[in-house]
Amino acid sequence: MKCAVVVFVKYSQPGKVKTRLGKDIGYEAAAELYTAFVEDMLGNMNSAGLDPIITYDPFQPKEKYREWLGQRIYIPQQGNDLGERMHNALLAAFEQGFDSCILTGSDLPDLDPDCILQARQSLKKAPVCIGPASDGGYYLIGFQKKYLTDSIFKNMEWSTEKVFPETISRLKKQGITPAILPEHQDMDTVEDLKNLLSNPKALKLCPKSLASLAKNYRAKSNQN
Repeated sequence: MKCAVVVFVKYSQPGKVKTRLGKDIGYEAAAELYTAFVEDMLGNMNSAGLDPIITYDPFQPKEKYREWLGQRIYIPQQGNDLGERMHNALLAAFEQGFDSCILTGSDLPDLDPDCILQARQSLKKAPVCIGPASDGGYYLIGFQKKYLTDSIFKNMEWSTEKVFPETISRLKKQGITPAILPEHQDMDTVEDLKNLLSNPKALKLCPKSLASLAKNYRAKSNQN
């Protein structure tokens, strides 16, 4: 079974990425952090042989992403909201000839690639897999091709604590029981950054992110 790993990525431009963090640590620092998040994540995936596909925000052209992230498969994000963009990204990956597909974000610098390998393994038996995020959303979702449904993406209150339980409820209404992966957190708040600093695996998984944190977040903390 051929399984795609698709990563949602924005071009790292101040004021365009990690804006919640930017309000606290400055938009330049937040953009530099996001750059490190993406590079750490993709580096870990490459080392694990996952060969991620990049689904990019087309506010910047594909060439900009290629200059940054190298030669990969690039698919532009398409849709009016997050749910539509996610569904279309999964559809586009399946059009590349994959039997299953895993979709994840790009602000998970300390996500162990073993978790994605676990998700890929789970899709050999389960129709869907999902990784709950600590804020009530999810950081990863995957489908076997024939079970992809847009019902879990439409009219969802994104960026709320309702996302994960509502997604599970909608899947069950479709008769689908997903494989549940370990919980993880993305990087949206200063508290998330503090948790990253306390992760004993962080030095191995996300050295660029830790270096950027040392430069930006800690420097900002010292000013305050």
